[in-house]
Amino acid sequence: MRRRDDWKRRLSEYQSAYRELAGRLAELGFMHEGTVVRQRLTCGKSSCVCHRDPERRHGPYFYWTAKVKGRTVSRLLAKEEADLYEEWIRNRRRFREIQRKMLALAKKALPVAVKIRRAGSGSEEQA
Repeated sequence: MRRRDDWKRRLSEYQSAYRELAGRLAELGFMHEGTVVRQRLTCGKSSCVCHRDPERRHGPYFYWTAKVKGRTVSRLLAKEEADLYEEWIRNRRRFREIQRKMLALAKKALPVAVKIRRAGSGSEEQA
């Protein structure tokens, strides 16, 4: 009986941690795939100072890049768009990290839940 109580306590701890992670998921905002890259570029004028001094290149320019239907797609963004994309991409990364933690918890909880279920069905068969 003590062993079963230990299993129930462990399962309860896993469930509590799982619910806490689920609550963190609920706090996330919109999500978006891809990455945002900031670049400073040289222009086509060979006499421009941007060719001689890397610190004086034009920009920064912001590009969003992602795979869409198996192809890499890039899009030039305004600074405001880039800020929003970066926020949403961070949310997606947080989502994936929380998801990994939830799956790891479920993997730990499964054998404990099976033991509890087996112990419960075993006691019913004996009664």
